[in-house]
Amino acid sequence: MGEWWGRFRDGSLVPLLSRPYVLPAGFFVLTFLVYWFVGPQSTIFDNHINQANSLLHGHLDLAPEYSGFITEPALKDGKMYLQHGLGPALLLLPAVAIFGLDVNQTLVSVLIGALMAPVVLAIVRKMVQGLSAQIWLTVLFMFGTIFWFTASNGGVWFLSHTMAVFFLFIAIYATIVRRNPLVAGLCLGAAYLSRQTTIMAMPFFLIMFSDLWFEDAPEKPLLRRLRTAPLIQLGSGVGVFLLVSFVLNFLRYSNPLEGGYSYSEQVHQEELAWLFNHGLLDISYIPRHIPIFIEGLPIFSRSAPYVLPSWAGQAIWATTPAFFLALFAGIKNRVIIVMGAVALALMVAVIISGELGRALDLGWGRWDFPLGVHLLPLWGMIAVAIIVALRSRDKLILACWAAIIPTMIPIFIFAATGWTQFGYRYALDIHPFLFLLVLKAVAGGVRWNHKSLIALSVLINLWGVAWIYQFQEGGAFSPAGFLDLEWVRF
Repeated sequence: MGEWWGRFRDGSLVPLLSRPYVLPAGFFVLTFLVYWFVGPQSTIFDNHINQANSLLHGHLDLAPEYSGFITEPALKDGKMYLQHGLGPALLLLPAVAIFGLDVNQTLVSVLIGALMAPVVLAIVRKMVQGLSAQIWLTVLFMFGTIFWFTASNGGVWFLSHTMAVFFLFIAIYATIVRRNPLVAGLCLGAAYLSRQTTIMAMPFFLIMFSDLWFEDAPEKPLLRRLRTAPLIQLGSGVGVFLLVSFVLNFLRYSNPLEGGYSYSEQVHQEELAWLFNHGLLDISYIPRHIPIFIEGLPIFSRSAPYVLPSWAGQAIWATTPAFFLALFAGIKNRVIIVMGAVALALMVAVIISGELGRALDLGWGRWDFPLGVHLLPLWGMIAVAIIVALRSRDKLILACWAAIIPTMIPIFIFAATGWTQFGYRYALDIHPFLFLLVLKAVAGGVRWNHKSLIALSVLINLWGVAWIYQFQEGGAFSPAGFLDLEWVRF
C-alpha cells in the first residue's frame, strides 16, 4: 500500500489512472466493496421485490400469495398496494423473473450505487481539472454524503432514494457532458418514477439547455429565437415516464395523480393522528423539517460511545460539512467569502453549543431564538449566491438553485420528516445539485481547506455507517450490540 501511495504522490501512477476506463472501473469496484462489506447486506423491507413479483404474475396489488413481508402498504378496496414509486420494481423485473423472491434487494441497491461512481467521476472530470482534485471530489460524493448509508441499506425507502439519485446523475451527465436533451428527459422521468419530488428539478434542465432552445440574438423577434426541437426532446423524455406513472396510478387508485400516500395505513393509525393532523401536505409542517434540515445533530452522551447517530435525522452540514462550499459557488469577493464563512461558523457554534449544553447538562440549553434569527447566515448566503449568479449570469449556479429551492418546497410541507434515517434522507433529492455547486466552488483547485472538509465528511459518514450497520444491536459485530452498548437512538 505504501508503494502505491508513494507512486501516486510522485506522479508515476498518473498516466495509468488517466486512462479512460481505469479510474472509473476502480471507483466502481471500490464503491461496491465498501458499500457491501461495511453495510448490512440484506433488508427485510424488500417491498420492491414483492411488487416486481406481483407484476410478473399480473397484479398491480401486492397479492398475498405472491408477496412476502410488506411494510406501510397503501390500502384500497381491500387490496394492498405499494405506496412508493414503481420505478425500482420495474427495474427489478428481469432479476425477479429469473430468481424470484430470492433476489437480494440490498445487493441490487449496492450495485446501483457502485454504477453511479463512474458517472459522478465523469461529471467531475468535465468540470474540474487535475487528477488529484477529481479523485478527492468523487470520494466526497460517494463516501462523504448520506448516499453511502442509503445505497448500502437497500430497504424500500432507501432503494427509491438510491435509484432517484442514480438517474438524476445520469440526467446531469447527459446535460453537462453529452448535451442530449432526450436522454436527460428520460432519466429525469426515471428518477420521478422512484421519487416524485425529483420532477421539481426540471428548471435545472430547462436552464442548462437554454442555449439549444433559445437563440441569443436580440435583433430577432422573440418567437423566432425559439427552437422547439430540444424542448420537445426534453419534454417527451420526461413525458414517457409521467404517462406510465399516470396510467399505473389510475389503474390502482382511479386517480392519475394519486401515488398511494393518501391510502397509506399510517394515515389512518390513531397513534399517528398527530403527525397527519392537517393531511399529507400543509404549510404548517415546515417547522418540523427546518430543525432537522439545518439544526439536527448527533446525540451527545456522558457515557460510551459518547456521540451517537440520531434516528430522527441530522442536518446536511452535520453529515457533509463540505456542502458549505456550495454556498460560495461563483463568489469571488474575498470580503463576502470571509464574512460569510465567519457567520456560518458562528451559526454552527451556536447550534452545537446549545445542544451540548442541553444533552450534557452543562448549565445551558438549546436556545430558542425568535424567528430563527440564528439561521440568518445560511439564508443570507443563499440569497447572496443567487444574486451574484444573477449579476454574473452564471447559468450553472442559477440552474442548481432553480432545482434545489422548488424541490424542497413539497418536501418541507410533507407531514413526515423521514425517520428512521441517518442524516436527512429527503435532502438526497437535492444532493446532486449541491454537489455541482461544490464543483463550481472548487473549480480553481482543491486546496487544503477543501480537502479538510472532504475528509471530515468522509469520517462522519464512516462513523454513521459503522455505528448503525456494524455496532448497533443486530449488527455484524454482535447481535446484542458491540460491547453491549447502545450505538444509535432517537
